[in-house]
Amino acid sequence: MKQPFEYNPIFYNEVIYYLEQKWKRPLNEHEKHVLIEGYKYGRLVETENQVHIGLPN
Repeated sequence: MKQPFEYNPIFYNEVIYYLEQKWKRPLNEHEKHVLIEGYKYGRLVETENQVHIGLPN
């Protein structure tokens, strides 16, 4: 598996803010770390899928 990219912290802050609003509480450091790693992995998978969509089978 490829390594995920690092993104601008503004993208992480957006998803952290979203979950804090949804759960009506601040996330702790561990939750933020797991969320950021999940975000990076999700973006990697999304990018790989977009590349494969354009390729013939």
